[in-house]
Amino acid sequence: MLKPLFVSSFLLAAFAVAQNPAVPEPRAGTPIADVGFVREFGTPGAPGSFRARLSRAGAGLAWLQATDHYVSLDAARKTTHGPEDWLLLATSYAGAPGESDHALRLLVDGDSPLGVDPATAEWTAVDIDGGVKFTLPTPSGLVLEKVLRHDPKARGFVVEIALRNESSTVVGNVPMRLLGPALVLPHESSLFGQLAVSIAAATDGTHPVVHPKAGPSQKLELDPKMLSFAGSTNRFFGAFLWPADDAARAAIVDLSADTLPYADDPDSRTHAATVTRMRYGLTLAVPPANAETRIVYGLYLGPKSFRVFETLPEPQRFAPILDVDLTPPCCGVEVPGGRAMAKLLLRLLGWFHDLVGNWGLAIVMLTILVRGLLSPLNYRMQKSMRAYSARMAVLKPKIDALQKKHADDKAALQQAMVALQREHKLIPPLGGCLPIFLTMPIYIGLFTALRTAYDVRQRPFVGWIDDLSRADNLLALPFFPHQLNLLPIVWMVLMAIQTFRQPLPTDPQQRQTMMIMRYMPLVFGVMLYGYASALMVYMVTSMVWTFVESAIIKKKLGPIDPNVAVMAPTPM
Repeated sequence: MLKPLFVSSFLLAAFAVAQNPAVPEPRAGTPIADVGFVREFGTPGAPGSFRARLSRAGAGLAWLQATDHYVSLDAARKTTHGPEDWLLLATSYAGAPGESDHALRLLVDGDSPLGVDPATAEWTAVDIDGGVKFTLPTPSGLVLEKVLRHDPKARGFVVEIALRNESSTVVGNVPMRLLGPALVLPHESSLFGQLAVSIAAATDGTHPVVHPKAGPSQKLELDPKMLSFAGSTNRFFGAFLWPADDAARAAIVDLSADTLPYADDPDSRTHAATVTRMRYGLTLAVPPANAETRIVYGLYLGPKSFRVFETLPEPQRFAPILDVDLTPPCCGVEVPGGRAMAKLLLRLLGWFHDLVGNWGLAIVMLTILVRGLLSPLNYRMQKSMRAYSARMAVLKPKIDALQKKHADDKAALQQAMVALQREHKLIPPLGGCLPIFLTMPIYIGLFTALRTAYDVRQRPFVGWIDDLSRADNLLALPFFPHQLNLLPIVWMVLMAIQTFRQPLPTDPQQRQTMMIMRYMPLVFGVMLYGYASALMVYMVTSMVWTFVESAIIKKKLGPIDPNVAVMAPTPM
């Protein structure tokens, strides 16, 4: 597994921890003297609690830890926790080394009527109940105010931006851009598919706009007046801003996304790691004298999960996020029904977990349910195939004669074969492929669901499988691939045994194809070697079911005739 590390950001957080070994309890109304300071929001361990480093320089967010999540399973198991255990969720870093784009800064393009650059100026700051208020008087007589207030019920913050007119003659509007947070890419994000994206969704429920293309400040094609939310994601978490009212929505004039290389990724030569962040274009109307213009936004910083979203004040707002995540990745083409299947499987998985209290066991139960439902259909398919084989065996002499007669004319042989089957009213049991067509959407749906399933993050199963969102990693190896993942190897062995147990067709061409197919378990095993153990638990359980089911069917119906494949008519 490739492991992109956000080294500089994590060291920045560690440095901040060293400089702030204990964060004092702030008192409301107390001015903040330090340019950079750390604050805790909520009680560590409680849902929606955070620890953040803020800066009066630009009134920005340098980094943010989710104190209800942990960097590892070992950290989560500690009886007491400190800053070194909490998950670094968002940082200011995104782009070339040395760049310090603190999130939530207000940027100006070109000349500004304010007479000062709010992104670099030192704001005054005071502690308020549950947050911090920044204020910036400007030479123009306008005063900027930014309030960051903790909102644990919404798992984030309320962000207020105000423009107050104290003595200004400026008229018109003040254009600015609000820089969104850049989410950290932990090593667990190195999986198939685009997992770090910028996303925006409309209030009319249309499919959200996703921007995974690399490049700075590329505009998203979505009407800002229809905005429901917009932000960035990684594999398990999201950072999304949404307007609290119509005035806040009307203030947004455009949305642009930065998707930049993961500069500190040591594996960047072999893994196209990127980070994303959103820029929100704002226009604030200059108010009359002694009045203000104030806009209010919500900022969500938390997991992407149906179960978490259901605890929010507006459970359906962020549903489009999972619509994007649950779109099966298949060469850029959406698999029909894959998203609906992934949603259904996630719901069933959650129900099984609530029943037994273990996500790994829930995956096993879900696999048994799915394969059990398909077993009657598979049995009828096997039975029809054997019946078809028996009838075709009677025609074997005639088929051999046709093959000899038309040995040099494949088209004529195919026509003669079709005519023979029509004469004897023998139609191949096309329903035999139906279990495969039903199983593949389920497999793709589960693959898609588990690749971004927050619920299995840092969830143990049994023995050495202590995190279902990562490879099972039985042993560390001093050579490539650097870790021994047992589950993919078990699956490869079981799949190979099952494949070699199937009889080879008597037809030379079909026999050669079958010989090549016997090496497919090795190919797929290598492809999925570093994948999440949650998926491998499903695949191993499914393969064990196949062994048992095949043995029962063989005992009841007898072995498969190796001549069936060659005697079936070849499609045009």
